[in-house]
Amino acid sequence: MLPSIFGFISGIAVGSFFPINFGFFISCIFLSVLLYFYKYFVEENQKEKIILCSIVLLGLSLGMGRILISDLYKNSHLNQFVGQKISAEGIIVAEPDVREKNTKLTIKLTSLVLASSTLNIKEKVLVTTSIYPEFYYGDRVKLNITLKEPENIESEDGRVFDYKGYLRARGIWYTSSFTSMKLISSGHGSLIKTGLFKIKHAFTNALNNALPEPESSLMAGLLLGSKQSLGKELLSEFQRTGTSHIVVLSGYNIAIVATSIMGFLKFLPKNFGFGAGAIGIILFTILSGGGASAWRAAIMVLVALFAQKTNRDYKVSRAFGLAIVLMLANNPTLLVFDPSFQLSVLATIGIIFVSPFVLPFISPYLTKIPKRWELHEIISSTIATQIVVLPYLIYNTGILSLVSLPVNVLILGTIPVTMLFGFLTGAVGLVSLYLSFIPALFAYVLLWYQLTVIHLGASLSFGAISLPAFSSIFLVFVYGVIFSGLYFLKKEKV
Repeated sequence: MLPSIFGFISGIAVGSFFPINFGFFISCIFLSVLLYFYKYFVEENQKEKIILCSIVLLGLSLGMGRILISDLYKNSHLNQFVGQKISAEGIIVAEPDVREKNTKLTIKLTSLVLASSTLNIKEKVLVTTSIYPEFYYGDRVKLNITLKEPENIESEDGRVFDYKGYLRARGIWYTSSFTSMKLISSGHGSLIKTGLFKIKHAFTNALNNALPEPESSLMAGLLLGSKQSLGKELLSEFQRTGTSHIVVLSGYNIAIVATSIMGFLKFLPKNFGFGAGAIGIILFTILSGGGASAWRAAIMVLVALFAQKTNRDYKVSRAFGLAIVLMLANNPTLLVFDPSFQLSVLATIGIIFVSPFVLPFISPYLTKIPKRWELHEIISSTIATQIVVLPYLIYNTGILSLVSLPVNVLILGTIPVTMLFGFLTGAVGLVSLYLSFIPALFAYVLLWYQLTVIHLGASLSFGAISLPAFSSIFLVFVYGVIFSGLYFLKKEKV
């Protein structure tokens, strides 16, 4: 299984950086089959190596074939209209991304209104418009747009964010700013998504009514992965303290939600509880916006539930591999062009494969701490995650946080109970604002504590170091050293 997954991922990576044509894809498939049958003409001790090479090559071929038929190799039907001001109609196909000063809407165009005709089209664009009037998922709108090719974002220290590739991973070729829009009608989206987003909107409003800022925004980030309303200054503090992951719906948050859902459904018959729990996890992931890290975690949790239901051994490494393959099979451009997917994968590698090596080293220093506090696991997981994700974070942000470990240790243990009181605040707030103040009081104390720890950590002059930009080749070299070291450590342990 591992060789085929490695080959599949490598094939997608190769196809993302180098143009692949259909002839080359067929040649690789033919070569893998030829190599497999070659095992009959070699000595017995060489057959296993030949089969392994054949499996890797087949996975490589399938990966290149998948990226070949992805959006990466397609041309936009809007190319001829770039730079022109045109009228169009379309449907909002994603939850509006409300920022401090504007709103970003993903709109699937259905028609372009030309001088003497109307052109039917199906293609997504990202438009930036004012916060008001508000638009919602499923709204059909008429808009005036000037299409522009997205430009990569370069920071002051020379780091470049591939914004064009990031949007391409979402099926978007062009953007439009200062867009004027008019609502035509509503209710053109998925009924399930429409209902979920309405619940999310009402739930968020209940949190905002019961909690002050920035505590309410932090709670929305913990529960739903919404972080835009936190503001640049507070997000910068999260970045300087290495705690940005708590306001992104990560595997940690999903695991807490999944455990809560299954615990709540324990009173139901076993089969019905399993089905309801699985559906609940899927719906919650959709409700949160369905980011790469959320879906990766959701898939792994669902695999664990299925293994438990069928009395099979659950191997987290296999579930992790399955999650990656499923996500890349659906959208192969995530591998190279989606930072959240990359960061989620690296963090999970740290927790699954590196944490077991870290725990024995730190345990002798934590003998006086009761194990029920789970600080051993929190510290080992934090160190392991930092080892793996730190080079990537420095490559992208240039910030090396020196307070990440103590800050994470101080706040991570409080996250589950904070999410519990936050959920109670939002749920009760849908019924009664005054009753929601009871759980909101406990939630506020915990949120205030977390924000205070983060603020103090970020305010330390030595808390973070800015490092110069370096090349992606050096980043690959660093990870080569890290993973090689882990491989040899594993061999010595065995």
